[in-house]
Amino acid sequence: MSIISDLRRRALTKGVFGGSRVWLILGVAAWAFRALKWALRPDPKTVYKGRLLLGETMVLTHEPAPPTRRQRRKAKKTERRSRNRADRRSGRA
Repeated sequence: MSIISDLRRRALTKGVFGGSRVWLILGVAAWAFRALKWALRPDPKTVYKGRLLLGETMVLTHEPAPPTRRQRRKAKKTERRSRNRADRRSGRA
């Protein structure tokens, strides 16, 4: 759980039900932050909009996510190691 969700939960129990004004204010701020994040979320992208005629089909696919920084570094390291091994092998022959 995140810090904000813990803060919201604690604010609900101690602020609303417990009567603590400080926790109530912190809870209002945490809930407002959550509402702001929800309001500013990106809209889904429409790729195609149209009517299908009788007998037509549509194939939906999911594009793979771009590699993370960790995956890129790992691929680069693997490539470098294989290149070094190939260089050593060609140097010996």
